[in-house]
Amino acid sequence: MAHATSESAESKPLRSNNRRWLKLAAIVIAAVVVLVWLAFWLYHRMTHVSENDARVASHEITVSSRLPGRVTGFDLIEGDRLAEGDTVAQLYSRPDQLELERMQAQVEHIKTQLSLANQQISGGVDSAQAMLAADRAAVQAAKARMGKAHDNYVRAQNLYEAKGGTEKQRDIYRFDYQSAKAEYQRAQSQVQQDEVAVTNARTGLLSAGQITNPDVLKSQLKIARARLAHQQNMIDDLRVASPIHGVVDRTFIEQAEYISAGQPILMMHDPNDVWIEANIKETEVADLAVGQPVDVHVDARPDTTYKGHVQVIGGAATNQFALLPDPNPSGNFTKITQRIPVRIAIDQGPKPKLSPGMMVEVDINITAPGKPNARQQQTPIKTRDEQVAPPADAGASSPSREDRLGQTHTSDDAADDTSALAQSPAATLVARTDTRH
Repeated sequence: MAHATSESAESKPLRSNNRRWLKLAAIVIAAVVVLVWLAFWLYHRMTHVSENDARVASHEITVSSRLPGRVTGFDLIEGDRLAEGDTVAQLYSRPDQLELERMQAQVEHIKTQLSLANQQISGGVDSAQAMLAADRAAVQAAKARMGKAHDNYVRAQNLYEAKGGTEKQRDIYRFDYQSAKAEYQRAQSQVQQDEVAVTNARTGLLSAGQITNPDVLKSQLKIARARLAHQQNMIDDLRVASPIHGVVDRTFIEQAEYISAGQPILMMHDPNDVWIEANIKETEVADLAVGQPVDVHVDARPDTTYKGHVQVIGGAATNQFALLPDPNPSGNFTKITQRIPVRIAIDQGPKPKLSPGMMVEVDINITAPGKPNARQQQTPIKTRDEQVAPPADAGASSPSREDRLGQTHTSDDAADDTSALAQSPAATLVARTDTRH
């Protein structure tokens, strides 16, 4: 009994020592784990810029009608997919269809008038030319008679002067000659009248009455066709078509409503045209560069990996585009770290699974070198003068507008392309939220 008691007394210090070593080992392991975690956290903190004030963004397209009217066809709801050119809404078009049919009939009427006028003018010209040919032949006959009468008169005059003929005979031949001469002049005048008649016939002025000039009818036909095309365009515009391939995000009208010109019908976006809009603290923007890789963690898709790169760094803080100004009449000032909008392009991951407005977290690797030319600036829109083709030697005499602007594109790409990004309502809301906090 005494021996067992002594063994129990000896084992108690041993178990106590074992517990002490186990506790010490656990503390050491925990300390090592904490140190390793702190090391990784510190390394990540020094090599990355992390931000959870980020969300998915896209071009939200507002579809409207160019013309007013009553909606006769609309059955879309949120989430429906549309291809480019699909019907969004159909407006009441019966009166416009009737007007189109009237204009089509008017075009056909003018074409019939033009065809008839051409036939009448062709017949009138042929008739006038035939009369002209007959009168020209009459001129030749009158000329021959005048020549014969002139010869007779000359012989009679010579005989009379030679005392071989009487005065009465001479006068008869003289009157015959004068009569033939007048007939010849009348025939020439008739030819001139016939030539004028041919000219008038070509313009529609016939002896039977005036006909509308074909040139006038052609002008009227051109005007009627232009009006018909305009009316057809109006009817086409009564069918509102989808401008892009996309998804309906929100609808604003119902079937049988009357809408005005420009009234929003729905909003939609292209699922493949999405990006990340992150609001980075101004104290961390200096470490960013265009082209740096970014890891994107989507709250709604935790099991999906997304990767991208910095595409645009904003040129102005979000508070500059707040809807309400932030006056300071009291004189008290609290300095608040402002946010700079940064646009991140998605390079890897299923874009159609992202919806505009989804919250994400981004990790930007600031140790990677940037690529200043990662985004190309679009070609500037030409002015009206530049759209006119220059002379052949103009290119050698003076540089083009693109050459003059080429030196400024590299420095202005980021600032010019992110002014619209900084104006988004989401960025403005974040700016107001940061100010309240």
